[in-house]
Amino acid sequence: MKEHIVITGASGLVGRALLSKYLAQGCPVIALCRKPPILTGPDPASHPLLFWHWADVSLPRLGLDPVTYAEICAKTQLVFHLAARTDFKDATAASYLPVNLAGVEHALALAQEAKAPLHHVSTAFVCGDWSNEFREIDLDLGQHFRNGYEESKFLGESFLHGAMAAPSSVPITIHRPGIVVERNPSAGSGKTFGPFLFLDAVARLRDSAEAKGNTTLPVLRVQGNRQAHLPLIFDDAVADALVRLAAQPESGGQVFQLVAPQPVSNELLEDAFNEAFGQPAARFAGDEEFSHQPANPLEALLARKTTPYAAYLDLSVRFTRRNLNSLAGAKMLPTPTRAELTRAFQAFLAARSQRKAP
Repeated sequence: MKEHIVITGASGLVGRALLSKYLAQGCPVIALCRKPPILTGPDPASHPLLFWHWADVSLPRLGLDPVTYAEICAKTQLVFHLAARTDFKDATAASYLPVNLAGVEHALALAQEAKAPLHHVSTAFVCGDWSNEFREIDLDLGQHFRNGYEESKFLGESFLHGAMAAPSSVPITIHRPGIVVERNPSAGSGKTFGPFLFLDAVARLRDSAEAKGNTTLPVLRVQGNRQAHLPLIFDDAVADALVRLAAQPESGGQVFQLVAPQPVSNELLEDAFNEAFGQPAARFAGDEEFSHQPANPLEALLARKTTPYAAYLDLSVRFTRRNLNSLAGAKMLPTPTRAELTRAFQAFLAARSQRKAP
């Protein structure tokens, strides 16, 4: 009987949350990733419904031997493809394509072999530098891309749109989450894109200054627009939406932008950031201010540490979510509040401090 849920990238941020949701429902899950997914609980490695296989989506059959691959296909009722290279290290897509394009092709091949619907997790930032409204039906609007990650995800989606038009294809659904924030972060969350990276960078600079005896630290300026906004959304909310949408057959063939009804303003983000530190630690400042008062050494170092992400601090794009509202309701994926963000940021700083403690 086909009852297993397959999740590629199950050890990643959204993958872990999605895995937990299905296990909590009593669904058997096959996790395909290069390292075992870590679950919360007293014995995270021994859940009776979790079956982990080492896999590499860049390889045919995801690197699985033919027998294992056939066994997985025979059990699978649903495939979620989340595995991706998500760093912003390279400006062009070439080095990302083995995972973010070929990986999509291999995930689709698995779904077709299993005769199971494919739910592909893309990103809202296939919009690139588009600055106006970006709709679910939009993809190629002549936009440019900030980095190779965005472009490679665009190419992966483009491939799937072609597959969706093929009469013999399995049902394919594309999901475009915004910037995903861990609700319960760990000390390692500072290595991922999002506010935690900035929290970690500021905390490191403050730690270094305090170690040198500088007890009174200046508020660090971050180049960005306080009037701009970010499509922040919590990881568990994204997982909830994926589970809800996958349960509805009519989601096949559609694109869903997994964003909150309203983006989070940079001003609110700044407030939550400083509340987490318990004092003013950083603030956004525009080009004009930096031209009148150039960055001090600490601000210059912060800018170098966060360079790949600076372009996201001046966003004006608005993502529509008409398909999501229609199928899952307007209350799905609520906008993170200031209090929720503050709690998450405080949890990260606490975990970071605990890791540093002897």
